Amino acid sequence: MNVSWTRVVALVVAALLADTSAALAQKKSRDVITRAEILKSAQRDGDLFTAIKAMRPHMFEKPRGNRSLSGSYTDLLAIYIDKIRQPGPDALSQLPANTVVEVRYMDPNQAQNEFGVTANGGAIIVKRYVAVGLADSLAGKKPPE
Repeated sequence: MNVSWTRVVALVVAALLADTSAALAQKKSRDVITRAEILKSAQRDGDLFTAIKAMRPHMFEKPRGNRSLSGSYTDLLAIYIDKIRQPGPDALSQLPANTVVEVRYMDPNQAQNEFGVTANGGAIIVKRYVAVGLADSLAGKKPPE
């Protein structure tokens, strides 16, 4: 009888560990919004600006502690859609949320290292979804990453 209880306890512990490791693997990133997350959200049919504000509001907050020598804040948040710099966050309002593969936030230091001093206020990088046509999918082609 002791052997069967030991097996039961071992199975329960293994099941609990499997559940927590799966939960950790699915944990959402603070600085990334994926297509799957957008499509599961209530914001999937709205514009991208509203979706980001609802899902990760910190992406639009002013960076803490970043000031220039004159005491003013650094540049505004840089917005890149498919590697093309946009004039401002308003460009996100023109983009449907369900057409996006990934939204990634870069803090001011990362953004300045990646894009130069014009992005020293942080950056939001958007990768749009590119659907593959039937002929392309039959030929084994995949959408660009």
